[in-house]
Formats: sequence, C-alpha cells, structure tokens
Amino acid sequence: MIFDLDGTLIDSIPPYFRLLEGIFDTLGLPQPALALKKEFITTGPAVFEKMIPPEMVADRDAMIRQCLDVGRRISRDMFRDTVDGFPDVKRLFDLLVRHDIRIGIVTTTEREFIERKLLPLKRIGVAAAVDAIVAIEDAPRRKPAPDPLLVCARQLSVNPEHCVYVGDSYVDIRAGCSAGMKTIAVLSGLDDFDTLDRERPTVIVQNIAAIWRTLDEYFSCPNNHEKSGEYLYHA
Repeated sequence: MIFDLDGTLIDSIPPYFRLLEGIFDTLGLPQPALALKKEFITTGPAVFEKMIPPEMVADRDAMIRQCLDVGRRISRDMFRDTVDGFPDVKRLFDLLVRHDIRIGIVTTTEREFIERKLLPLKRIGVAAAVDAIVAIEDAPRRKPAPDPLLVCARQLSVNPEHCVYVGDSYVDIRAGCSAGMKTIAVLSGLDDFDTLDRERPTVIVQNIAAIWRTLDEYFSCPNNHEKSGEYLYHA
C-alpha cells in the first residue's frame, strides 16, 4: 500500500497555506490565488514561477530563490510544532505490518526535507514501518504522471496492479490510475468529494480511520465483504 504524505498521513494542509502566506507577506508580494497555492502543495516549489507577478520583479530567478529561502526558514519548526499525524495512522500501519503488507510513501517533498516531514510519523511511532519513500527528485516526472508511483512499486518489489495508492488530491488519484493501481481517495486533505470523484478512484473514504476500520473488519471476517465496505463510498 502506497500513500501520499501531506493531507493523507499528516495534517499539514492548513500549515502549508500559512507557510505560503508568510513567504509572500515577508517578501512584500501579493498573495497568489488559491488554485496556485493548491498546485504548490500537490506539485512542489516549481509553482513559484507562476505565483510571482511578472510585472513586479525584474530578476525572477532571484525572487524564486528568496521564496525558497524564506520558506525554509519559516518551515524549519513547522513539522515539529504544528503538524500531527492523522488519527488512526498508527492503527492502520500496525495492521498492515501485522499482515505483511509493504508500505510506501510518494511525496512532492524534496529529499533533503524528508526527515523533517517524517517527524509527525516518528512521534506516533510508525516511521520505521515505511519500506520505501520516493521524493520529488527520485522520478523523471512528478505526479500526476505515474513515474514516482512506479518507482515506489519497484522499490517495494510489488507489481503496480497489486498496489493500492492512497491520496487526498486529484493529482494523487490521477497518478495512481495512470500507474494501473487501485486508488483510495481520502477527504481529509486538499480536494473535496466532487473533485476526487471526477478522477474515478476505486473508492472514496472520509479519512485514514475509515481505511483502518474497513481493513480491520475484512481481516477479522474476510467472508463478510458487505460489512467491511460500509465506510467506503464507491466511485
């Protein structure tokens, strides 16, 4: 089972919006549109190029570097102090480990910041259960292309068609479908039900807790499929 990180395993979407507000306020730039902020969260820092008004900055490359530098300073303590793992992530990971299901994470985070981003998972004692982590630099294309998910599947030594990818944005679900994986969309992060449903995920769930409850019931009583699916919205 492969997971997105932000908005799926850790409750980092509101802090990310505050981070972006802080960057642009610090540099005296107008706040970017909500759609661009969402794009930043799902696809990474390259979106700064679109966020900076072309008429305001002569040296755009220098301003992008300033955005990155300010963001690094502001976010230094963010994942230690203000970001937590979602409820029942530990229960779900413990269940997966108990049933020998390998766990991967695919994120648009840069490799140098992975340890910082894993702090919420370390606090609840599940980071060591992760068998593979794919950062933004680890694949030739980023989500919504399937490349990082396929890299993760190879690292887990599991065929993509036997993988399930869990994410909170349309970018995640599109990537999972393109990779030939089953997909679970969670409503705990960036996108709403209608946005996720348009990507035709295998199922949509309210949160990670719903996945844990469903799998726990399935493994406890595998013949009772009807009961074990009661927490899922089938797309």
